[in-house]
Amino acid sequence: PITDFAYKPAKKVVPRISDTERAALNSGTVGFDGALFGGNPAGYLDRYKIPVLSPEEQAFMDNEVETLCKMLDDYQIGVDMDLPAEIWNFIREKRFLGMIIPKQYGGLGFSPNAHSAVVQKIGTRSPSASVCVMVPNSLGPGELLNRYGTQEQKDYYLPRLAGGHELPCFALTAPTSGSDAASMIDTGVVTMKDGVLGMRATFHKRYITLAPVASIVGLAVTVKDPDSLLMRHNVKGAKDGITIVLL
Repeated sequence: PITDFAYKPAKKVVPRISDTERAALNSGTVGFDGALFGGNPAGYLDRYKIPVLSPEEQAFMDNEVETLCKMLDDYQIGVDMDLPAEIWNFIREKRFLGMIIPKQYGGLGFSPNAHSAVVQKIGTRSPSASVCVMVPNSLGPGELLNRYGTQEQKDYYLPRLAGGHELPCFALTAPTSGSDAASMIDTGVVTMKDGVLGMRATFHKRYITLAPVASIVGLAVTVKDPDSLLMRHNVKGAKDGITIVLL
């Protein structure tokens, strides 16, 4: 068949899927996209309930978010290439940067639906302001610290992130690998110096949102432990592979 004839040269030209893409393809189950291409999306959508904001989340939308939107001048933000100081102060004061951080650490403790609604609303006025609010609540180290940080790290960093005393960014994207973590060539080699177990990182990052103003960086690197120092020092759960270093 002609398809076989066309497939062979195409196979040589099209790049192989990366490890990240393969992992994504082999994980989870077929969802709405399968129903859509199968011609029956309505039957699949019936399984979902329309999400509703809590009274507290709705009040935040009606007050703080509306006020912020009225303050925004997207044209001037583009000219200045930054948010005005009064807007940064308002965002910090009203805990926009701590929407996903639990209340016990000074955050708002909002649901993913509320986070999405807030970012979407701000984006109708200023995409730049929307991204400034979105990144600390999604790509920033806040959620990683909340899920995987030590109690000492949570007690110190989460209140500072929630109140905007620290601005985070997530450093994954690199010039040669983009945002494909499995293709990343940035490394962190486990070392021992002066009796202290640590890591020597070598990296080159690009297009990191909020990097020029960030005070905390979640740095993605591929950890290598050629001397098995992690195992020899009984570091619980530690192993080679992709990890996030807090700077």
